[in-house]
Amino acid sequence: MLVRAYLPKIMTALFGGLFIAAGILTFGNALLFDRLFIGILLFTGFVCRKDINVVGIVLIILIQHILEELAWLYLTNNEFVKVFIYCSCLYLAYRLRHDHVAKFILFFILFVSGTELYWALKDYSAPQIYWHMSLIGLNLLVRNLIFSRVSMTEYYLKRTATSINLDWIIYRLYGLSIIIQCAIVTEYLIRHLGGFENLLFFYYSNAYFMHGITTLAIWAIFNESYKLLLPKLLKA
Repeated sequence: MLVRAYLPKIMTALFGGLFIAAGILTFGNALLFDRLFIGILLFTGFVCRKDINVVGIVLIILIQHILEELAWLYLTNNEFVKVFIYCSCLYLAYRLRHDHVAKFILFFILFVSGTELYWALKDYSAPQIYWHMSLIGLNLLVRNLIFSRVSMTEYYLKRTATSINLDWIIYRLYGLSIIIQCAIVTEYLIRHLGGFENLLFFYYSNAYFMHGITTLAIWAIFNESYKLLLPKLLKA
């Protein structure tokens, strides 16, 4: 009885410390951290393969990760790509305007698009902020998929699904990621429109912020899945 009472807290503290240590030790090694992230996702999906809720969340994050990797590999700095990214972001923000973050993003994208047009007309060597805008669009999409996961699972897979705590943790973390990307783009705009060349806080801090958010996501995915799985293991 004593073990059953304290095991969840012990395991949470243990793996929480391990994931924080892994996040710190892999900073600066994007490939290793990426493999760690994918490995934990696949492991969690396999262990919780009978839980449609956990599997659904893992699948959404894997799809987002694949799309992000493809964008990193194939997006190039040309006008067609920029138009495609900004139009896609505008469409997503408008369609997902029930999300309070998307409402803000809609006006933000309009402003950034106008700035890009101004730079193009002035033949100005504009900063490559389209990458950050693509991340904003992907994060918006993930938030919507997480928000709609239960209804989509029941409609397309004909399986009963429920909202779990992990949904809202991931939902909020991706919202935080959007805010950080917006801050980075805003800093670019201030630097290039206002001439504040030394304003580089988010430019240099971005890697730390995103690494931290991803580490928290890894811990949350494992910890929340473990909480769902533990009662079944103890019962067995």
